[in-house]
Amino acid sequence: MVKKTVTRRPASKVKSELSKSPWYASYVKQNGELLRYMRDEWGFEKHGEKSLFEKLCLEGQMAGLNWAMVLAKRATYRKVFHSFDVAKCAAMTEKHVDRILSAAATGPGGRDAVVCNRAKLLSIPNNARCVQALRTKPYKDPATGKLHRKLNTLLWSFVGEKPKLNSWKSFKEVPAVTPTAEAMSKALKKLGFSFVGPTSCYSLMQSCGLVIDHPQGTPEHRAASDRIRKRRC
Repeated sequence: MVKKTVTRRPASKVKSELSKSPWYASYVKQNGELLRYMRDEWGFEKHGEKSLFEKLCLEGQMAGLNWAMVLAKRATYRKVFHSFDVAKCAAMTEKHVDRILSAAATGPGGRDAVVCNRAKLLSIPNNARCVQALRTKPYKDPATGKLHRKLNTLLWSFVGEKPKLNSWKSFKEVPAVTPTAEAMSKALKKLGFSFVGPTSCYSLMQSCGLVIDHPQGTPEHRAASDRIRKRRC
C-alpha cells in the first residue's frame, strides 16, 4: 500500500492569507466590531457551559433582528446578566428582569441597552434553569440512548462531538436552517428552553464552530481545515 503524503501549508502562509480582505468584508461593511467577531470568533470551536449558554441566549435575543445589533449590546448583556453565570441567571426573578427592561426603556439606548422585549429577556433566566435541570434530569439521545447532563455535551452531540466542515462554493449557498438544527431546536424546546428556534440553533452552530460555513477555497476555509486536522480527536 502506498502511503499518501499530506502536504501542509506553513502557518506563516495561512496567517498571510488571513490578513487579506476576507470573503465576509462586504457583509460586515464598515462595522469594525462585526469584522473582528467574524475574524476571531465565528466558526471557531466553543466549549464550556458558560460560553455556550451565553451564545445560546444571545442568539435568542437576535430573533427577528440582526447579529450586528446584538453584538453591539453584548457587553451590556454581560453586565446585567452576571456575565451569563448560569447559577446567578437562574436565580433571577421577573422583578429583576423588569428592572433591566425599565432601565433600557428610560436610559440612553443603543449599545448601552438590552433589547426591549420582556419575553426575550425572561428567556435568559428560564434557559439557565433548564441548563441546571439537565444535571438531575439528563437528556436522552433518542438515537444512541446516551444521557447528556451538560449543555456542552448536549449541543455537540448533534454533530458527533466534532466540527463539521462544509464545502459551499459561496456563502449564498449556505442554508438558514438544516435538519440537524431542527432536531436541536426540537430537543431544546422539549427540555423547556425558549427562543431556540431552528434558525437560532443553526446560527449558534455556525458561530460556535459546530459547523463551519466559510466558503470553499477561501483562506478562512483552509485555516479551519487545518485546525480540524490538528484536533486530538
